[in-house]
Amino acid sequence: MKINWNGFIEHAIKEYPKEACGFLFSREPYSNEEEWFCFPVKNIAENQEEAWIPDKKDMLKVKAKAIKMGLVKIGNVHTHPYPKSQSYNEETMQRIIQPSDKDLSFARKFNDVIRIIICVGKKAIYNAYVHDKFGNKIDIYLESKEEN
Repeated sequence: MKINWNGFIEHAIKEYPKEACGFLFSREPYSNEEEWFCFPVKNIAENQEEAWIPDKKDMLKVKAKAIKMGLVKIGNVHTHPYPKSQSYNEETMQRIIQPSDKDLSFARKFNDVIRIIICVGKKAIYNAYVHDKFGNKIDIYLESKEEN
């Protein structure tokens, strides 16, 4: 699966320790040529280190751009920041990257086909967890594509 991150990875690292968010769109869904596009959206949550709420103006701009490109919305992507006070270890990362009850509630509410949670640290992305609206892990190799 190819994904065009459109600057989301850099945005996520820059925003750390805040959560970063974006929307996922697909070109030619359910085909061998399917390609995903991530568009970052500003997080306006009150406590951005523990939650994300997309800025409605940004969201409308992103949706308009996606429609113009002929893309279909399939879900969203957001980060779960790794604790600043802890050294990295795999067990902690695996716990952090899991979808929360709130994540799953929103996934079902908005009928997301795909959601990606990215565990982010101060200078790096540690891992990505792709799941459906019920939290079932989807094993997909996400091959980055150069931005347009």
